[in-house]
Amino acid sequence: RRRMHRAGGSRRRRAAAGMNAPAADALAAAALFAIDPAGLGGVALRAAPGPDRDAWLAHLRALLPAGTPQRRLPLGAGDAALLGGLDFAATLQAGRPVLQQGLLAQAHGGVVTLAMAERTTPATAARLAAVMDTGEVALERDGLAQRLPARVGLVVLDEGIDDDERVPAALRERLALQLDAPALLGFASMALEAGRVDAARAALADVQADDAIVEALCAAALALGVDSLRASHQ
Repeated sequence: RRRMHRAGGSRRRRAAAGMNAPAADALAAAALFAIDPAGLGGVALRAAPGPDRDAWLAHLRALLPAGTPQRRLPLGAGDAALLGGLDFAATLQAGRPVLQQGLLAQAHGGVVTLAMAERTTPATAARLAAVMDTGEVALERDGLAQRLPARVGLVVLDEGIDDDERVPAALRERLALQLDAPALLGFASMALEAGRVDAARAALADVQADDAIVEALCAAALALGVDSLRASHQ
């Protein structure tokens, strides 16, 4: 068993050594997002559906802790599906208002995948942005007024082709990581040990950034001409 473990580790190291830079970025993006989805806001994949994108998504799911809530937000989902509202059947049966949680509250502590995100309406993008900023759903509709926890990370699937087919800026700026199609080429043959991600996740609470690190990050942003407070790493 020890020989097999060492041989497997050697193969993984050799594969990593031969990995091109964009593919290495894609691997790192999956690992970083899996460590702290809500903390990083999300990751945008600008690529058409295909085996490489599917492989990246499957790899990300494998890196998430068991039992992590995962939901998929379909295109055109309304406020009731997204935020929640009155459960009419349960309300009639109980004789009092009964709340039906929306998709975002159901995914608290987990990941929401946004399909065909380049077609997201400004209104939906604004609602998602508000939840990402506050970590909760503020539900005020159908005679209900409640706040529900909703700390989620977004996986934004951008299938746009032209420059004007993009995720709304209000949402895109809140996503820490962005990947384009070239970074996913050949991704189906790559992998990263989940144990390393688990260890990093366990150590996350002990990570601290002192004033020197913050000043260095601000200086780098100024030097690179980054003018957004929520600029993503690409």
